[in-house]
Amino acid sequence: MRKKDYLIESFISMVAERGMASSGVDAIAKYANVSKKTIYNQFGSKEALAIEAITKFSETIQSKWLTDRKEIKDPTELLLKFFTELEESIQNDMFYGCIFINMCREYPNLDHDLHKISQIHKNAARAELKTRLKIYGCDSSDNLLKIEIMYEGLISQLLVTQDPSLVSKVKEFVLEAANKG
Repeated sequence: MRKKDYLIESFISMVAERGMASSGVDAIAKYANVSKKTIYNQFGSKEALAIEAITKFSETIQSKWLTDRKEIKDPTELLLKFFTELEESIQNDMFYGCIFINMCREYPNLDHDLHKISQIHKNAARAELKTRLKIYGCDSSDNLLKIEIMYEGLISQLLVTQDPSLVSKVKEFVLEAANKG
């Protein structure tokens, strides 16, 4: 693995676990077991690392969505896959919330690059959910909004409770909403 890719992966892991505010260059260097000089040589600044890392992370997720659409033939399974992934991350003690929501919280200025990247990702997630709802047979923009809000609310609840059984309940609500559309 290239050093730059390793630093990006380390950065994403660290920010997911600790948040951006707790991820200064010293902490990133320690977490990745590299020198600060290496980070500056590769990216020039912490912010440049963050921008590249969040962009690549979003691209990786979006690529996975396309793979899911090709590989998952059952429309119900495909629709619920977003929720199943949350469930799996809780069960594997790997749930830290949504890095994109966290970026918007830590960079609330709508013109900041990290906020913009996060908005773009959330818009892509909405578009993907809309596509999956269409595949499922539901073409209702009201239901899209309801399910999107259920997903985002579930992320908040999981942060508070770490209770994977909530995912099953929300999956039922999602199917009820999709079946009404």
